[in-house]
Amino acid sequence: MGAWSTGITGNDTAKDLYTEYSAAFYKFDVQEALERIDRYVRAELFDESDPGEWCDYYYSLADFMWKKGILTEPVREKAIEMIDSGFGLEVWAEAGQKTLDSRKRKLEEFKTKLLSPQPPKKKIKPNAFTERIFEDGDVIAVQLQTAGKPYTEAEQRMLSEEEFHAFDGKYVLMQLVNCKASWSSAVVPEVKDYWACFRLFDSIYDTIPDGIDPSSLGDAFLHQGREISPCFICESNMFYFKRRKYRNLGNYKELLAGLNCSTSNHVFWGINRPWSNPDSQLVAAMGKKIVCGECKGADERVSGIVRSAIRYGRFDTTLSKEENEEIFATEEKMIAERIESVLANGGKLYGISFGREIGIVTVENGRIANLYIEGKYQAKGFGTRLLAYAASCAGTDACMELPNQSAVLRHLCEKTGVKILPVEGGADRGAEG
Repeated sequence: MGAWSTGITGNDTAKDLYTEYSAAFYKFDVQEALERIDRYVRAELFDESDPGEWCDYYYSLADFMWKKGILTEPVREKAIEMIDSGFGLEVWAEAGQKTLDSRKRKLEEFKTKLLSPQPPKKKIKPNAFTERIFEDGDVIAVQLQTAGKPYTEAEQRMLSEEEFHAFDGKYVLMQLVNCKASWSSAVVPEVKDYWACFRLFDSIYDTIPDGIDPSSLGDAFLHQGREISPCFICESNMFYFKRRKYRNLGNYKELLAGLNCSTSNHVFWGINRPWSNPDSQLVAAMGKKIVCGECKGADERVSGIVRSAIRYGRFDTTLSKEENEEIFATEEKMIAERIESVLANGGKLYGISFGREIGIVTVENGRIANLYIEGKYQAKGFGTRLLAYAASCAGTDACMELPNQSAVLRHLCEKTGVKILPVEGGADRGAEG
């Protein structure tokens, strides 16, 4: 018995079964629900021969029914009989007299509640999305509602508040990939918790389009954590789509062929907070083309990229925060001096953008150096693409000096055909693939 309090519902059994109670009483009348719950508990969990667990079950059942206004006399009488007889108290006695006394007080309070008039009957529905929305392949137009909301994704795509609010009332297109159940009731298997997986297309429309050309649809890209994908998971609830004046534009299941919809990206329609809202996530995913070119950005943006790159996953737990910061600050200064030297000698600074600049590299007389990609964009191919671009700018003599320990950069050079010039020294830990 996993219990964290002496209260009626302060245990794992009550917590787990409450969801089952909701499913059973949602689907069936009171008597049939009680019979199904009892059969399930006895067949799959325990019976009266386990007093501790049986009390947690029966008391939590009576508590649930009282709160919902559906407590029957047989259940009330049985629960009170168990309390009066001290059934199951030996389990609590093992924890000491203080805990036992506390449990007895809680049971007396519970008995008083059961004997009092119960609240009016309430509608019962599981805390789950029990319906599957749309059909796999349906393309849906959904309204953006940006008015009065802060733009919270500036680190992924630079937009002013005015630009973000100008999208209010416009539409984006998304396609249902599938609806999957994250949970099924053990008592009522047909009651499931569905979540919808959508693919987001890279377009924003002033009004709902009358028709779409499937060949013209390109993917948008959401980025949460280490994953970049056009797909996201959201609540399987038509309420949110009705609020956003959706329209089903038809089924284009053929567009799903070859799509990898495995994703950890989430867009929660019901969450609008100062630090996160779904509209910011959708807008930030738009227009994010991968572009390489000469970097003419501000010094602070370059410094920000370097700062993120060299810190990513490199905190040394054997050192203090101050000691780690001192090491990073020294590296930043050294890198800034290297970049400044390249530019002073006529070299070029190139960058790669994905909604905004996320990586840099220098080229001087055919030598490529200072390849840095922001931490959360590492290991996603941006370093490879930027190095290939730098090599095209450097010409046939493109080369890169590498410490022997720099396995990641060595692999990138081999992929892109950049000549490797070995040098002594530590690995350039800010670069990535």
